[in-house]
Amino acid sequence: MKKRGKILRDTNAGPGLLSIDGVQHPFTLEAHWKSDTPPKVGLVVEADLDEAGALRTVVPVADTQLAKEQAELAMQAAKAKGGELAAGLTARFGVPTLVAMAALVAGWFFLDTIAIQISSSYRIGLSFWKILGVLNSPATLMTSFSDMGGGGGGGIYAFLCIVALVAPLAPQVWKDKRAYLGGLLPLAFMLLVALMVYLGISDGLKQAQGAASMFGGGQGARMAENVGNEMLREAMRAISIGIGGYLALAASLYLAGRSAIQFLAAKA
Repeated sequence: MKKRGKILRDTNAGPGLLSIDGVQHPFTLEAHWKSDTPPKVGLVVEADLDEAGALRTVVPVADTQLAKEQAELAMQAAKAKGGELAAGLTARFGVPTLVAMAALVAGWFFLDTIAIQISSSYRIGLSFWKILGVLNSPATLMTSFSDMGGGGGGGIYAFLCIVALVAPLAPQVWKDKRAYLGGLLPLAFMLLVALMVYLGISDGLKQAQGAASMFGGGQGARMAENVGNEMLREAMRAISIGIGGYLALAASLYLAGRSAIQFLAAKA
């Protein structure tokens, strides 16, 4: 029978002494110690006991083994704590809402919301968060896209994004039926951003039309308008929805529908 113990006294002045489960056992180098290194006070050891509980052998436990066991215990404690936290969140918010929120986070921050076909061999993707940086750029939207300006800060749009993200959780802190309407904000914010992107591209092309029309009079204005309309159609064709856009749209639609149902139920 093997058990862990700790050395209380070394063998420099007679028999050593170790403690196993609160019971002290004397030991000697000649009869019990099975190691090339001498025993030290405080050293963790593994003791082999016979059926009667008498000490047979004592072997020190390696530091690497102790570190491994401590890491395993820490992992087990972290898993248990994480399980308790997950269970608490599930009980409070519900699994569907948490899944929808996780999908929204992934769709907005980690996956590409749109993909832009720059050329036949060059295609870039932008997450929703990077699109907010483009909208916050002082340059025109077309220039920001062409310069890959999605890495900038989102400014006020970033703040609104965070507000929209946590808004579906409002009923947990605000006990009013209007709090259920917070679930509509992610969808509303996505639609607002999509509209602003469209208007920004359109505005950039209109500026190019105005500059072109200055050199051709009335006929030049008509030609510039036709060219601008064609460029707008081509720009829209070059932009496609990425997996992040579809995922975030599905999550926001679910949150909006759930919010509307809960609001109507609370109002009734």
